[in-house]
Amino acid sequence: GLASQFLQHLSKVYRYVLQNKDKNFVPLQTELDFIENYVFLLRTRFQQALVIKFDITEAGRERAIVPVTLQTLIENALKHNIADVERPLKIDVLTMGDYLLVSNNLQLRNRVETSNKQGLENLKSLYSFLTKKPVMVEQTDDRFAVKIPLL
Repeated sequence: GLASQFLQHLSKVYRYVLQNKDKNFVPLQTELDFIENYVFLLRTRFQQALVIKFDITEAGRERAIVPVTLQTLIENALKHNIADVERPLKIDVLTMGDYLLVSNNLQLRNRVETSNKQGLENLKSLYSFLTKKPVMVEQTDDRFAVKIPLL
């Protein structure tokens, strides 16, 4: 049933994190295969309150990113934004040239319990060791976007 499916996906998420946490980078395709398991867990929990769409070019799939980048960015969006059925949180993951763009509609929570801005800062410093291209964060009135340089 759903519970055993959930546990299967959860164990795959843990395995991926453990196997790759010491690697500098993984193919984007590897990260996408993993993130499907993570998204399954989120859909089980949030149902219609969360919509995640992927639009990744073939060329983009062959590039690399720092492992667990996508999970960090999706968690970040969920931590800072309201996600409910009346106001679904919509996260888009797409490739744009040499970048992976992860963006969401902005529905900021009044207070974020555990925010120390660490997730994004950690990503920025990790990528700064691997590429001259910066991680870019762009916020407008209604959208929040992070551009990750593909390696």
